[in-house]
Amino acid sequence: MKSDLKKIWAVLAAREKRQAIGMIILVILMAFAETIGVVSIMPFLSVLARPDIVQDNAVLTWLYNRFAFNSNQEFITALGIASIVLVVGSSAFKTITLHLVNRFTFLLRHSISARLLSGYLHQPYEFFLRYNPSELSRNVLSEIDQLHNGLIKPISQLIAQGAVALAMMLLLLFYNPWIAISAALMIGLLYGAIYVLVRKRLGNTGQARQNANGERFQACNEALGGIKDVKITHAVEAYQQKFNQSSRDFSRHQANAETLSQSPLYMVETAGYTGLIILALILMKQSNDIGQVLPVLGLYGFAAYRLLPSAQIMYRGFAQLKFSSAALDTIHQHLSLPRQENHPASTALIPQQEIRLQGIRFAYPSAPDKAVLQDFELVIPANTSVGIIGKSGAGKSTVMDLLLGLLEPQAGTLSVDGQVIDSSNIQNWQAAIGYVPQHIYLADTSIAENIAFGVPAGQIDMQAVERAARAAQIHEFIVNELPDGYQSKVGDRGIRMSGGQRQRIGIARALYRDPPVLLMDEATSALDNDTEAALNQAVNALAGQKTIVIIAHREKTLSQLESIITIFNKCI
Repeated sequence: MKSDLKKIWAVLAAREKRQAIGMIILVILMAFAETIGVVSIMPFLSVLARPDIVQDNAVLTWLYNRFAFNSNQEFITALGIASIVLVVGSSAFKTITLHLVNRFTFLLRHSISARLLSGYLHQPYEFFLRYNPSELSRNVLSEIDQLHNGLIKPISQLIAQGAVALAMMLLLLFYNPWIAISAALMIGLLYGAIYVLVRKRLGNTGQARQNANGERFQACNEALGGIKDVKITHAVEAYQQKFNQSSRDFSRHQANAETLSQSPLYMVETAGYTGLIILALILMKQSNDIGQVLPVLGLYGFAAYRLLPSAQIMYRGFAQLKFSSAALDTIHQHLSLPRQENHPASTALIPQQEIRLQGIRFAYPSAPDKAVLQDFELVIPANTSVGIIGKSGAGKSTVMDLLLGLLEPQAGTLSVDGQVIDSSNIQNWQAAIGYVPQHIYLADTSIAENIAFGVPAGQIDMQAVERAARAAQIHEFIVNELPDGYQSKVGDRGIRMSGGQRQRIGIARALYRDPPVLLMDEATSALDNDTEAALNQAVNALAGQKTIVIIAHREKTLSQLESIITIFNKCI
């Protein structure tokens, strides 16, 4: 419990910590207002049960004389109205406070979610080789919701209701210490015993819920992301069954946690009702005067009415803390990941002489002892066109990722004109690169927005878009065959476009900023022969003006380039 609270506090930003302290102060004031509302019922019930108590009680006598009441009936009415005003006022203040607390917790959910996504986006590329995208999406979306609903919100309620419960107990302690201590022990022991019995099961259920949640995210993403393969291979039922099982487990664990956190309420309500009846019988036995018993019962009954829900919410908060500790561990760990420093590009690092990979050794984190590249050397003269060819697994794509600065070698360097590329200047180097991957990602936006990827819609240079589209041999298709031209939507992941059309949009994207370096990784693999030939002509037209590196399986694709390099991986 203590470690969970420390983790939650560590998750908060400095501004959020200050706001949290402000919320705690508001909650204390709310508890004070709640106490005043409860206390206000006792004078009214006292005078209502025995009007002559006005003459026996100094405070009531002073109030009666101070406001010059003419009769006990007027005084009782005034006390009733005053009690209503105080209770309504305390309830209104409580409502405002709870709104502010809820607003704080929900905005906190947004803040943590945004910071977690930002942290992921600022991780090095190798980070994404270790984690499944569905797992990261689960953390940013679903696990943050679990953190909010199962930890942040319960803790805020625990503090708020704990302050109310403490105020009620202090009030009862002031009035009758023995009864207050007995009530506190009964409620505390009952809830404590239940929590001790169920906390281990809550922890196990919380871990199982997180695993099931990850499996359902993965099943859904795989089924929808690879819908064409799913349809062709008739794998619909298999993915549906996989999702159904994990979704059912997820829902079952959620239901178990809700039951374990809510069921004690009925037991405690029964104990509270029984205790109130016993208290009434004891008071009646001690005093046969209903006028003395009624105000006491009213006070304890109203206090119990406020206290028992608070005690249940506090217990539920503890139960949810245990259930959601697995989500907290993951979020806390990932928010603590060191962020990759991104220095804004001051100017593009344009090669004037050469791009060099020297003494490169690289192995992927999943197999650190199995080097993909060992003592690898590559020199690319500036403003030349170079092709890289090799068998599958030889390391061609790894070389491309090294040139892009996405991967850092375990040994050796990437340099441009003798200047080593590192974290201080990687942004300048990448600003000079246009990159065409083998598999083009298209967002569900317009053609123009996909070509000018990452540029706000209002800032897109349409002349640059059209120039890039012409170079990629797709301009005629866009203006002649699409109903809205460059504003036509491509569908999710470009589902409305053919493979070749998606590839050409990706090539246009790489050329939008007119980069001095063009890196293409199997960029023509989805093109037909005629389109590939036309594109090769466009690439040839750029020869001598840009540094071009193209990876391909077929040597024929690279025949027009100035030089071809074959990669042999001796480590395989």
